[in-house]
Amino acid sequence: MSGLQHRSHPLRDILDKELQQRTFPALTAPCRLCQFMLTVTPASRSSELSFMQQLASAQGSHFSETAQDVNLPLFGGTLRFEKHGEFSSYIFIQPAHDKQLFDDPLDFLPAKDWLGQIPGQIFRVVQLSIITPAQLTKLGNIDRLFNQDNCISSRLAGQQARIWTDFQKHAEGAGRMLLLDQGLTPAALGRLVQQLFDLGNYRKLSLLGWPVARQALAKLNLLEQQLSDITQRIEHKNNADERLLNEITTMAAQTEHLIADNSSRLQATAAYYQLTLDRLKSLNETPIDGMLSLQDFTERRLTPAFRTSESVVFRQNALSGRLGRSTELLRTRINLTLEQQNQQLLASMDKRAKLQLHMQQMVEGLSLVAISYYALQLTDKALNALSFWFATFDLALWQSLSVPAVLLSVGLLFVWLNRQLHRAIPEQAMSDAAKDQQAANREKMH
Repeated sequence: MSGLQHRSHPLRDILDKELQQRTFPALTAPCRLCQFMLTVTPASRSSELSFMQQLASAQGSHFSETAQDVNLPLFGGTLRFEKHGEFSSYIFIQPAHDKQLFDDPLDFLPAKDWLGQIPGQIFRVVQLSIITPAQLTKLGNIDRLFNQDNCISSRLAGQQARIWTDFQKHAEGAGRMLLLDQGLTPAALGRLVQQLFDLGNYRKLSLLGWPVARQALAKLNLLEQQLSDITQRIEHKNNADERLLNEITTMAAQTEHLIADNSSRLQATAAYYQLTLDRLKSLNETPIDGMLSLQDFTERRLTPAFRTSESVVFRQNALSGRLGRSTELLRTRINLTLEQQNQQLLASMDKRAKLQLHMQQMVEGLSLVAISYYALQLTDKALNALSFWFATFDLALWQSLSVPAVLLSVGLLFVWLNRQLHRAIPEQAMSDAAKDQQAANREKMH
């Protein structure tokens, strides 16, 4: 045994326990149930856990931090607690008695102020009475217990049960469901009751996205109209591209903010809607002629609300995509304009460079004259100095020879310097180009 524990996966026991959770207790008709469903924030989960641990301890049971449900004996009945993602449910189960089928739901509680001790907001309260065929005969007309305009009745679980409800809050402050047991086993009856509770819970939770979708639709209509106007202005070039780009960027930020605000709620709506359909399928419903069935009610009331939420998600994503394409179009046009401006700037710079070259050539010519002049002056002074020291020195002859010699020497020097300069410029340009290419290659590699 110790060897098996040593080889066990770390999640083996946790997952086994998870598979055993959310199993509804077996039920025997007749009995009465009342479910209090409360939406709970993550911040309230700690106080909820503390309350349930104290309650379980008082009843001689244990409620761990990872537990998702628990069944506790309470005042001659049973309290079933279930913890879900954003809500918790408290289901009180009592045996049948001589009272009427539907009474004040607070009568199920241990005390009138018992709900004040638990966190969360009441989202749904429903009473479910399970009766036998013999009780049905004594009751007579059941329709008086429900709204005639919205009364729902159908056969469930392979026609082994029948349901009556209207999904409305009645005078006692709770919804009503009446279930006729026609031969179900206690375990099957418990599973059917759990499916009915889940169906109502998920159906109502899926409707939480409907007000959000309606608010989003108004904002989407405004944003789509603004985008249409901007697209026309882009087409006719009525405004500067930079201004249009700023407007589209602002709209894109507003759209992303809208998506961030409602995406989680709308995604939850889709998940709850699918869970509702799954519960409907598991009920194995058979319609009754002339009566509204659970499937009919869902298709008429819930499906349109879900389609609205679905359309909001589609339109938000479509608007975000259109804004992205419009932004890319404007950026492309702005880049083309910048390239044209750069080409004009380069052409202007080329003209300036040519003008500077011409001026440089003129300056070089003047420099040649100036350098030749100073060279001749220096040569003349040197010849005068030589004539002072040497009496036989022919100053006039050497002065006449020095003029062409100096001019030729200065001219040859300028020609050599120009050749060296023109040869160095292409070599430096090739070196700079090679460095730029190496840097581009390194960026591509990274």
